[in-house]
Amino acid sequence: MNAVATKPFPLAGVRVLDLGQFIAMPFCTLWLAWLGAEVIVVESRRRMTSRTAPPFAEGHGTDPNASGYFNFLYASKKSCTVDMTTAQGREIVRRLAAKCDIVVDNFSTGVLEKLGIGYDTLSKLHPGIIMCSNGAFGRTGPMRNARGLHSAVNLFSGVADVTGYVDSHPRILGGVIPDPLSGTYGGFAVLAALHHFRKTGQGQFIDLAMYEAMMTLIPEAIIDYTLNGHEPERVGNRDKAKAPHGIYRCRDEDTWLALSISDDAEFARFAKAIGHPDWAANPLFATPADRLANVGALDVMVEEWSREQDVHAAVDLLQGAAIAAGPVLRIDELLDDDQLNARELVFETDHPLVGKKRQLGLPWRMDSFGMDYRPAPFLGEHTRETLMTLLGMDAATFAKLEADGVLA
Repeated sequence: MNAVATKPFPLAGVRVLDLGQFIAMPFCTLWLAWLGAEVIVVESRRRMTSRTAPPFAEGHGTDPNASGYFNFLYASKKSCTVDMTTAQGREIVRRLAAKCDIVVDNFSTGVLEKLGIGYDTLSKLHPGIIMCSNGAFGRTGPMRNARGLHSAVNLFSGVADVTGYVDSHPRILGGVIPDPLSGTYGGFAVLAALHHFRKTGQGQFIDLAMYEAMMTLIPEAIIDYTLNGHEPERVGNRDKAKAPHGIYRCRDEDTWLALSISDDAEFARFAKAIGHPDWAANPLFATPADRLANVGALDVMVEEWSREQDVHAAVDLLQGAAIAAGPVLRIDELLDDDQLNARELVFETDHPLVGKKRQLGLPWRMDSFGMDYRPAPFLGEHTRETLMTLLGMDAATFAKLEADGVLA
């Protein structure tokens, strides 16, 4: 992927020390690596998290180099194994951090400080260092020591309170959405801090709370509650201004059509396209307000039509009539999506152990550079190179540390 670059990658020459664990910060540094940064991942055979996550490539058991999760999120990075539970290991990490522009982590609050690798320590070794520390509830405030994974973050942010069906209970969004979302914000914050450093020479500590990143998904609900005291109203897949608007079951098992109608002209085109032009003349559906008032009946009529349709044929029909419509894709369908492939977002990788796989790349295109892609590293693949090159460690010292288990 990097062969198409016509200019240096924007983060060429930037070095990142990645102390991240499981999705959030690895997602952040994945984008930094694809933009050309040198990302050094500190990991240990004695406490592997990311490399133990399935799915594993068929025929490789639970080989830590065959984790599909790891090989996706750690592409274009370097692996350096250091046991930070040892005093020598912590000193190595401190020395590595002093050679880096950026350090990221998402340990529990206070862990790095106890290990002597907190921002106060690192900023004395490297005054211009940028550190992005991601916790469920941030590193300050009364909940700084509370721990939480994606479900707790989802609930505490308030997103679950506005998510759910009409007259039903709150629902947690599926998957691990707080992690890549906070990782994305982390990447943006790091880029802003790097820009600031290049202008002023000043480093920064970025306190990134996952629940605050999630709150950006519901600004309207927060503003309405803050200013007007209105509790959020759950509307399912419906919209407060548009109808029909929702997810409608189609003919084949587990196939669904996403549809959104904004105004009278769109509704008339929609009704004509599906063979029911009389709907547009029905006084129950004459205006947006009428359609909202009778949305229950309208949804039933739309789904009576959609249940007889192949989802892709329905999408082609409606898009041909300039209607906002699309298929609801399952995970196993995503990489075959025509739009994603047309924009070359899907690309093929070739890992030396697991072979060729397809995955998603950067969600934007630029004509000045491509994407700095390399396969994910084997466990400890770059330990010797990193310590000898950056720290000037000689072979005898390296061998002694290896024998003592410091580099396990």
